[in-house]
Amino acid sequence: MATILKETIKHFPFDWANLNSYRESSAHRKEIYLKDQNSLIEGLMFLFYSLFGDSKGRLIIYNKSWWDFCLDAWDLDKDQYNYDLEGKSAETQEYLKILKESGIQANYSGCCVCMDWDRFLFVVLECIINRKAPYIPLFCDVENKYFFSFHHTGSIGIYYKEENNVIKQILSKAYERCAVDD
Repeated sequence: MATILKETIKHFPFDWANLNSYRESSAHRKEIYLKDQNSLIEGLMFLFYSLFGDSKGRLIIYNKSWWDFCLDAWDLDKDQYNYDLEGKSAETQEYLKILKESGIQANYSGCCVCMDWDRFLFVVLECIINRKAPYIPLFCDVENKYFFSFHHTGSIGIYYKEENNVIKQILSKAYERCAVDD
């Protein structure tokens, strides 16, 4: 079964976002931190479901280069990419398996929808937390005009143009359960 599927939307959906520096986006930003840093992967998965579980059916995931997500897919000496599983970290192998099983082409840049959130989040968060990935996929709710990303320090950064009812609900939950940096 495919974990992710290519979405009809290929481009990043928000023109107000600066993809080179999220902080320079013309949007509001909140950083939501786990209070307990003991188990970052499980904590971030729980935080995802707590804050975005009601929205997960609307989320699309943007990655500017799906196959180049993990560092050890790139041979620095040869300046080329190698997507074979052999010689890769366990985290990278699992991530590449998701792409292969899902039929995502090696040059794909754009959006996907998630069919298996548990598997996808666990694998991607392992790559992020264990620093196998240099950048982070962006999770977007086009209807409610926000996006967020995970950080290796145990936080989620959320960006939104305007506060709406969904954003208010997410932030209300975040203030109850987490530390929030305004």
